[in-house]
Amino acid sequence: MKKVLITLTVLFIITLLSSTVQAKTTLKMVTFLPKGNNNMTAFMAFVDSVNEKGKGDLEIKYIGGPEAIPGFEQFEALKNGVVDMILGCESYYGGKVTRAAYTHLTLLDPVKERKNGYYDFRNELFRKHNVHYLGRAEFGVWFHIFTNKLATDLNGIKGQKIRVSATYESFVKRLGAIPVTMPGSDIYTALERGTIDGYAWAVLGNVQMGWADVCKYVLEPRIYQMNIENLINLKTWEKLTKSQQKLLTDCMIENEKEYTPIMADIAEKEYAELQKKGMKVIKFSPEETKKYLELAYQAGWDDVIKSNPELGPKLKKMLTP
Repeated sequence: MKKVLITLTVLFIITLLSSTVQAKTTLKMVTFLPKGNNNMTAFMAFVDSVNEKGKGDLEIKYIGGPEAIPGFEQFEALKNGVVDMILGCESYYGGKVTRAAYTHLTLLDPVKERKNGYYDFRNELFRKHNVHYLGRAEFGVWFHIFTNKLATDLNGIKGQKIRVSATYESFVKRLGAIPVTMPGSDIYTALERGTIDGYAWAVLGNVQMGWADVCKYVLEPRIYQMNIENLINLKTWEKLTKSQQKLLTDCMIENEKEYTPIMADIAEKEYAELQKKGMKVIKFSPEETKKYLELAYQAGWDDVIKSNPELGPKLKKMLTP
């Protein structure tokens, strides 16, 4: 009888230990940018924070970047549960969610977006696609048009072939340039071969990707805000415990607050670095600069409102002070 009790006790302990080990939740994550890209600095800090605070209970496992799943296909992979989480660029999937990309047009930081109800509203939009919105892993980083053809005014941009994503397409068209849609990974070769005259991109990543070696000019002024979002599959989210959901939410909010000034500083340093590499900053006259800025936001919001007359005006009102 004692042997039976001992055996049962051992089996119970083994079962208990086994269930404890299995209790750890691992989230498979991919990013639209390759590992080590400067634009992922804030997000990877978020991942590290979750893994440290959730040790033994919750882990985010990096599967890869666009080499694992092409950037334009990652949102579908997330929706279908192929992966649990993505660091995504809204211009890659915005058309599927709201018919037009728009998050780059915001004039609010993530903290203010949470306070004015935008975060909750954004989540409602994503839930229809089996996605939960965790937040914005980056803010404080702006965009430019980079080109190999000198343009001293807006007329100089006309006719240029500019690489775009949905973030800049309407603006580039309004400038009279020719938009060419392609992933960031193709920019270097396209510049070298003359397939494109220039490209639109964030201030970050140009030096690291080698584009500063094959592109001559940066057009001022600075436009837009970084449109990177951290998303998780809704079914995955609902399977998490309340404490795991809280951990992800708290780490995201903390990251948004801490890394906004950090990312802005990193962006300023890279802006100086790409100029050291030989890129020349082209500044328009005050009148042309004003026109350029107004056109950037007008073109963006016009496109959103035209694509979605019901939703567009509401989004513009929420994101424009």
